Amino acid sequence: MAMPGCRAARCWGWLSSSAGLPGRRSSRGCVWSMEGPEMLQIKQVMARLGVPQCALARQAQVSNAAVAQIVNHGHWPRNAEMAAQVRSSAQALLSGKGATEQELAALWLPLPPEKESAPACCEHAEAISPKEVRTPKEKKRMLILKPFLTENAQRQFGLGLRNPFDGEVTCESEMFLNGEIRYIHQAAWQAATGGRMVAIVGESGAGKTTMLDHLRDQIAHERRPVVCITPSVSSMEETDTRGNPLRIADLHAAILYKLAAGQRAVKVPQNSQKRFVAVQAALEESTAQGRGHLLIIEEAHAMPVATLNQLKRLNEEMKMGRRYMLGILLVGHPELEKKLTRHDVRESMQRTSIVHLQPLGADLAAYLQHRAKAAARQLDEFITVDGIDELKTRLTIQRGPRSAPLSMLYPLNVNNWMTLCMNTAAEIGAPRIDRDVVRIANPQVRGD
Repeated sequence: MAMPGCRAARCWGWLSSSAGLPGRRSSRGCVWSMEGPEMLQIKQVMARLGVPQCALARQAQVSNAAVAQIVNHGHWPRNAEMAAQVRSSAQALLSGKGATEQELAALWLPLPPEKESAPACCEHAEAISPKEVRTPKEKKRMLILKPFLTENAQRQFGLGLRNPFDGEVTCESEMFLNGEIRYIHQAAWQAATGGRMVAIVGESGAGKTTMLDHLRDQIAHERRPVVCITPSVSSMEETDTRGNPLRIADLHAAILYKLAAGQRAVKVPQNSQKRFVAVQAALEESTAQGRGHLLIIEEAHAMPVATLNQLKRLNEEMKMGRRYMLGILLVGHPELEKKLTRHDVRESMQRTSIVHLQPLGADLAAYLQHRAKAAARQLDEFITVDGIDELKTRLTIQRGPRSAPLSMLYPLNVNNWMTLCMNTAAEIGAPRIDRDVVRIANPQVRGD
């Protein structure tokens, strides 16, 4: 009798077990447990990480149909050695792709009923609970438009025209550093001085621009002979129909123009091979003079896949002996990580280290205190302890018991909310921002 997943049944020739135990026997003679059918949580984890079932099949050295029976239906082989091989291979594969310890511990548990809506025949479909469906809308409600401090708020908080929770970081003393941010800066520094390929991923307002400014300041302060090459990305889009894609030829031209600045007229060869040779020669000449080079690509999430694939060659072949002459720093939104882990890009980008600008989280109070101190003020002049707690709660999306909360506590967003709450406090006559002020603050969201 045909069972769920009829395509696999036809391919494997499933038959009822004659031993009286629930099971199926494949045409290869492997008996499979029929303790399901239940979709396992590994399916959701693989979908989130962009890992196809065929990758697990290759890793475990079993057939695609075998993996499909396990992942989609919870049907395990009675062969203990084969089952153990699948388990260990899955743990190693998904751990290497960034699965959390919580996810790895729950790989083989069944999905809750509300998440079993993804069709079994769709290998890359991700099951989403009703609470998770609302996440994009809730996320939008937290990323608010920049408010301007009202005159009433300026007078009440004694600020004049200076808002400590607004404006760019203009000096070293205004730079907030915690362990996570220091780690990001170290990764960027390795790209600049060690010829590494690094991708820095962060939400809008997470501090990517501030990080780049700090990197350039550090290079200048330490008098490191590093040439920063930053191609224009003002109208960059992934395809010609939407804008101007960033091609490898554009990167070659940016390198040649930067290295020849103030020296001579630059002629960029049209032939790709001649252009590559010209770039190599220019880098070798500059490296021989003791300089390092860093190619910084902002908004890298909008780069075409073809260009991403060519970056590996650009990095690896631009060497003088054992020394890498060109480091590459990609900076972009979370979509960049999705591109870098696609099956048609992953192998080309294996040398790329991906690091994430995380939300402030438990460092929210320390960040706010730092901003107030930079303006020669105390934090409790602006907000109470319960106000900080409420702000953290309001900027955190709870996505259910089986999903980690989603935090929007990024510096720019926090600054915008603090300005909004100061305006609200002045409007209702509250002396400081407390829990009630945060609760009634009514932001203007993007798209309103």
